[in-house]
Amino acid sequence: MKITSGRFKYRNIEVPQGIRPTTEKVREAIFSVISAWIPDAEVLDLFAGSGAMGLEALSRGAARCTFVESDRRNQKVIAANIGNCGAGEISRIVGRDYAAALAELANGSKDRRFDVVIIDPPYEKTGYYDTALRLLQEYELIDDASIVVCEHLYNNKLSDTYSNLQKIKEKKYGTIGVDTFTIL
Repeated sequence: MKITSGRFKYRNIEVPQGIRPTTEKVREAIFSVISAWIPDAEVLDLFAGSGAMGLEALSRGAARCTFVESDRRNQKVIAANIGNCGAGEISRIVGRDYAAALAELANGSKDRRFDVVIIDPPYEKTGYYDTALRLLQEYELIDDASIVVCEHLYNNKLSDTYSNLQKIKEKKYGTIGVDTFTIL
């Protein structure tokens, strides 16, 4: 797998065994939708897996990315991929469960806000979306200038609203659904 655009274009991304990476087609589609939010953005890649989505954002001009991944083997792969792209200075790996990581990020800085959040848990973990979207708001990690992207199985529909978050776009790519939310 490779980065598709930007300063890290064509860099190889190692994918951990057992991970379902976002396809190139879907990554391109996601970044075409959120391109206005990327320059100089603070990005949060939840359930980072290989780190491909966060690295794609950094490649396209994001300022920094925080990668949240609980699996230690995957964390090592993310670290190697960050190193391969030379993105160590603008990357942070939080090796914790997503809920604990969000609490840690909220406690780390009172002004911590993410411009772009990418949520892509294992597809069978449908409850993770509800919890992650609730905690992002509860911990004030996003605001009305933020965009949140959720990748899921298209048949596992997400709600149109989660508290103050409103779905602004829903796309289908084969069996994959990509929903985009913002605070309205």
